Amino acid sequence: MKNNFQLSNFKTEWIKYSEYELKNDNDGNTYIIPAKNSTYTIYNPFEVSDKLLFDLIELGDEALKEYINKELILEKIILFAKNYGLLGLVSSNVYNRNIVGEETVLFTENSILTKEKLMDAKDYINLFLPFTQEEDIYTRNFDEHLTIFKAEDSPKFYGKRPLILDVVFSKFYSEQINWILEFSKMISNHVNQLLIYRDVNLTEPVTIMAGKFKAQKISFTISMFEKTEINWEFDSLQSIIETIYAFVVTNEKFIVNRCEYCNKVFIAKSEREKYCSPSCRNCTNVIKSRNKKKLIKDNKSVEDVSFSQEKCNKSRGEDIMKLNKKGKRKEAMYEYKERTTTGGVYKITNTVNNKNLIRSEIDLRGMKNRFNFSMSTNSCINPKMQKDWNEFGSKVYVFEVLEEIEMKDDITILEFKKQLKDLEDKYISQFDDKDLY
Repeated sequence: MKNNFQLSNFKTEWIKYSEYELKNDNDGNTYIIPAKNSTYTIYNPFEVSDKLLFDLIELGDEALKEYINKELILEKIILFAKNYGLLGLVSSNVYNRNIVGEETVLFTENSILTKEKLMDAKDYINLFLPFTQEEDIYTRNFDEHLTIFKAEDSPKFYGKRPLILDVVFSKFYSEQINWILEFSKMISNHVNQLLIYRDVNLTEPVTIMAGKFKAQKISFTISMFEKTEINWEFDSLQSIIETIYAFVVTNEKFIVNRCEYCNKVFIAKSEREKYCSPSCRNCTNVIKSRNKKKLIKDNKSVEDVSFSQEKCNKSRGEDIMKLNKKGKRKEAMYEYKERTTTGGVYKITNTVNNKNLIRSEIDLRGMKNRFNFSMSTNSCINPKMQKDWNEFGSKVYVFEVLEEIEMKDDITILEFKKQLKDLEDKYISQFDDKDLY
């Protein structure tokens, strides 16, 4: 898959353990935690930024499916943790940077952990330590400074970064799998929304899924040895991933797309590149070829396959030649239909409040596919509908083609767009402003 990119001038540190396991707490919540005999590795996530980001998106795509394979999801979460570690959600979902020693924590807006605003700090930290004993990990005041003692060998920071990282980097630290899935779904949904908006002619700036990114107080230094690097001091892998994602989707060198065959996200060389690999492209071509042959076969009339007595008197070779010519003409007609551009005007209706979005599009079939995709992923297809989409959900919207037009050979794309825009204005004029988005 064509996802090779690294943010090579960035550096930070995160921890991962060699083995992870799943455990249920007393309330039945499933956690993922380092296995008892596992060993840790400190690594630079930016060195594997491509694999890290797209593995998370793939996890989110799996979690967004209507019918979830729970066993596959659990396997992917464990594999993700082995490759990259846990997300450090304990520090990334609250405004308090130094949680240890404080009385309460203030949750960030739209936290994936809870809808509460405040929580006792000790109770909050204990959410991530459900399987520990008192002697496993505890805090003590030492020379007027608070420090953490751990009954294990794992990294300590001594004030270089927030003390909570001593907890996060501990083998006792765990996270609920539902929290991890919520974050992965958020990134996956953000990609879906971004791709939808990219195909829409926006007339004003749009913030995609506002309030979802919550990185707080990230600091960095600049160092130089063999090259100049930015050394980031992150409190969580969640913030690292959000930063990688933001740099990728805003970098003009990286064009994020979804494969039209397998639907996986990949980095395309241009917006015209539709497949993540030669294999997916070849599979699509095989399917198209089979469908084309089936269409040609189904369109053959009785006259094409039966001969009158007079024709039977002719040579078999002449008959075969005529059949071949007819078959080629049908194939040519099929290919011509595939090449023709069919545009028109469509309407998306909110069946609850009867408001309508009316737009023109040079590729109606592609627009219909984008609408179906937005419905399946609950990603709003147009920013003007976002408020109602959030309130009523995707299921209340229906797509309708108002009029179709084929582009003639003697006009340009710009002329065709102008023709479609005039048609759009005609249909819009038939509605009151209060009934339109």
